[in-house]
Amino acid sequence: MPKRIRRQRPESFSFWDFPALLQFLDSLDVKRSHAPALLRTLASKLVTAGGANADCDTWEALGVIDETLLDLGLPRKACELLTRTKPFSTRLSSAMTSSDQSTCKMVLDLWDGHKVESVIMRHEDRTTICVSSQVGCQMGCTFCATGTLPIVGDLDAGEIVEQLLLAQRLEFQKGLAPVRNCVFMGMGEPLNNYDAVVSAVRSMTGLGQLGAYALPQSRVTISTVGVVPRMKQLVRDLPGLSLALSLHAPTQELREKIVPSAKHVSMEDLLSAMDLHLEQKTARAMIEYVLLSEENDSDLCATQLGKLLAPRARKIMVNLIPYNPTASGGFQAPKHQRVERFQQILAHFGIMTRVRREMGQDIAGACGQLALKESETAEDLEDFVQWRRRQPKNSKQMVSAECEALVAAALEVDAASPLTQEKRLDR
Repeated sequence: MPKRIRRQRPESFSFWDFPALLQFLDSLDVKRSHAPALLRTLASKLVTAGGANADCDTWEALGVIDETLLDLGLPRKACELLTRTKPFSTRLSSAMTSSDQSTCKMVLDLWDGHKVESVIMRHEDRTTICVSSQVGCQMGCTFCATGTLPIVGDLDAGEIVEQLLLAQRLEFQKGLAPVRNCVFMGMGEPLNNYDAVVSAVRSMTGLGQLGAYALPQSRVTISTVGVVPRMKQLVRDLPGLSLALSLHAPTQELREKIVPSAKHVSMEDLLSAMDLHLEQKTARAMIEYVLLSEENDSDLCATQLGKLLAPRARKIMVNLIPYNPTASGGFQAPKHQRVERFQQILAHFGIMTRVRREMGQDIAGACGQLALKESETAEDLEDFVQWRRRQPKNSKQMVSAECEALVAAALEVDAASPLTQEKRLDR
């Protein structure tokens, strides 16, 4: 198990940690009402000022001087901010781009010498930032490389927001589309760093704070292995936020094998917490399921998962993630034929199912690969979607028909079971 550490707050705080900024304004006897305009203006300067290699170590290097703050109506004593803070409390150590240019992995140096990674994913219709919320992770998922790091420590809200701003700056300087989606699927379990994550999301989605570089709250997704009390609290604190549940197995026994932390929470309690989220009018949830060859990718597993999720089919989507062989745990990636059958079985239960496009495998930036290994790279494996497009139409139809018959048979057996008939009589 990784060692849990408590990271001490530095003397100089991150400017993008909103609660800390408010406290600092209080110490200067500057009204808190100045904070939104200050943040919007400096966020714009941070993203757009200078060239790609411009110095970001001081505000002056970005063209922010005392007069910038005075023009916003702040008192002169507020100018102390420019000497007491830096544009970034983190430093971009490296930015590695995949061979197909779709993915950029950023390695960030934190103020205390620790490092985290975040990933920019460029799709045809959107750009997404995958952010980290902790140094390392203590959940111990057997397929994830992040859990192999020796320590776990929480990021503060500013260090999380800075990942978005660094990505916005990087994309702007390259003349690319701005980031419009954020997923908390990087290093760490977000709900184990709850207060900082909630504060960061509020800043990321606050037009009053980041202005044009803020994100719609519906386009921010928090992924969790299943910290049930915090899942319930999230419904109250950030209603409308998208939730992703890392399930990875259809039964309690198998889930405990793949996700050791599942020993502390039952499948029933986990799904009840998700259902609470789904009760919100516009809420939807994503079910993440890493496919591990001969572990959780069988027809039986797909059928069990379909039965489990079918009652919630209207408000969920299953995201199938073929295992990345360079990640962790000694598993193998499933064959494309197996992925297709798994997807088709779920589809015939009426569940929207997508296979995640694997991006950034050649820079160790794909799902489950974030472990601060900058030099170990691997060639991209053929993506499932690319493979399926090459398959003959009659082959696809045959697989679909087989899976449809399998689901029909499973439902027929359930309908004939004494337990099902007893439930009908109770109604």
